[in-house]
Amino acid sequence: MSEITLRNITKSYGSHLALPSLDLDIPNGSFVTLLGPSGCGKTTTLRVIAGLEQATTGEVVLGGKTVYSSRSGVFVPPERRGLGFIFQSYALWPNMKVDRNIILALSEAKQPAHVIEERLAEALAKVQLTGLADRYPSELSGGQQQRVAVARLIAARNSILLMDEPLSNLDAKLRTEMRTELKRLHRELEATTVYVTHDQVEALTMSDIIVVMKDGIIQQQGSPYEIYHNPANLFVAEFIGDPRINLLDGTLATVGGERVVRFEDTAIPAPMGLQSLDGPVTFAIRPENIAIVERQGPSSLPAEVDIVQPTGSQTIISLSVKGRRVTALIPRFETSLPKKSIWIEFPLDQLTFFDKGSGTRLPLAQPVGASHAA
Repeated sequence: MSEITLRNITKSYGSHLALPSLDLDIPNGSFVTLLGPSGCGKTTTLRVIAGLEQATTGEVVLGGKTVYSSRSGVFVPPERRGLGFIFQSYALWPNMKVDRNIILALSEAKQPAHVIEERLAEALAKVQLTGLADRYPSELSGGQQQRVAVARLIAARNSILLMDEPLSNLDAKLRTEMRTELKRLHRELEATTVYVTHDQVEALTMSDIIVVMKDGIIQQQGSPYEIYHNPANLFVAEFIGDPRINLLDGTLATVGGERVVRFEDTAIPAPMGLQSLDGPVTFAIRPENIAIVERQGPSSLPAEVDIVQPTGSQTIISLSVKGRRVTALIPRFETSLPKKSIWIEFPLDQLTFFDKGSGTRLPLAQPVGASHAA
């Protein structure tokens, strides 16, 4: 069952069409991330769900209740939609102490005093702020202020949580810690969570479903595994992954009944089931899937090591292959590699092919190695 449904949502700002026509179903209890570059429409979509922006046309349904409909003239204001928010700016009242910031919504909802006290104590404990209830936001670090915003959500216990780039102001270490906290919050509240970010690491580590957007249009929607391993088009392939995916131009051909992609003067095996006519294609391989070998094989490519960058548990290697820049990733710490006498191979099952004109992924008639037997 969908907890949040958007149907035919459009949003215009004057002559600028921010959302051309959006349909989105967000399952009950899921953690869904809207991911994309600045200006792709992800924050506008979140604000339409919240009621902070009124869509130009369409319908928004939350928990089975229509909260916006351009056809019937329904518009339920944000404060009556029963949502919890965390924003990039934390949105704390500077003139209120921590405890008051956390329980304000409960007090205005006329919750009993003992309920408010219990929820305040629980929320402070969960975000490790016990003992700081009497401080003002200005007396806290940025990380502590963010924890107050999280505590406010814990205390309110909303069934739908909306988060707009909540970690972008934090340093790297705290960002990693807060990702864990937000994921735990989602699990413990069993809340449907919509999370907006341009950070693919946040999306991959936290989400049940990732919705990749560009120019107000959904490019692909799926699990982190699907988005990473089976990108629908070149935009998704390039946007997801660090180091970025390697994109190379080649020519698809059939030689002696076998499909190959010609890259420079080398014929690289291609899947037989690739549904495309022979001709120019773009093929892609993730850096971690490139095989570095010491001996030349029939489809090996000579490579020269350019730059070696150890990151700790992995090493990023920049290579020059037939005059093209290629990035490989190996799962160990290295500070140097022999500059010459290195060969690389592109494993057949790790290659993805895209139409050179449209950028759309080329489908396979069947999985590589699948049997024809019934």
